[in-house]
Amino acid sequence: MPSRVIDISLPLPATPPVPGDPPFVRRLFLDPAAHGCEAAAWSMSAHSAAHIDFPAHFLPGGKRAGDYPAEAFFLPAVVVDCGQALRLDPELLVEADPRPGEAVLFATRNSRERRFAGPDFPADFAAVTPALARELTARHVALAGLDAMSIEPLDDAAYPVHQLLLSAGILILEGLDLLHAPAGRCQLVCLPLAVPEAEASPVRAVLLVESAR
Repeated sequence: MPSRVIDISLPLPATPPVPGDPPFVRRLFLDPAAHGCEAAAWSMSAHSAAHIDFPAHFLPGGKRAGDYPAEAFFLPAVVVDCGQALRLDPELLVEADPRPGEAVLFATRNSRERRFAGPDFPADFAAVTPALARELTARHVALAGLDAMSIEPLDDAAYPVHQLLLSAGILILEGLDLLHAPAGRCQLVCLPLAVPEAEASPVRAVLLVESAR
């Protein structure tokens, strides 16, 4: 067993949704005083807080949640400390040197500055550039993750980073909190809900870190 399990999931309902997405709402339909127990209904976007984007999010005919076995969400990972950069470029990968099949998680000022702690969606945030997305594709990584509700800025309606990564079969993990994630290698667990048709799914993402770290 690892010496540390680090929860890297932004929580609901505090995390602001991407502009235009429905907010998370929890509504009680059974009340302890009246019914003897509590039960609630949830209304939310599949892209709420910590979540995985599957290729079907952008690609017609692309893979969905049900096209992946559960073991696809247990991955060797490398956490990259991005310093103060707002636009994340390929140079960040030189020292980290991600290997084929690994997850790459970008820890940025978004976490340190609590940019997605709510209640409002930030005007700007650290995000992946198309150049970095192309480099991740060339390195054949399995997943790219970021401590933001979108892996790229929202000012380009073509969403080139999503297109590049998902077209290459690279899963996208958004809505992370990497404040306490040490740079370097670890194990990532990010199981989606069992909704086979989902183009995206909320997850509880954790890192398994060995004692030497």
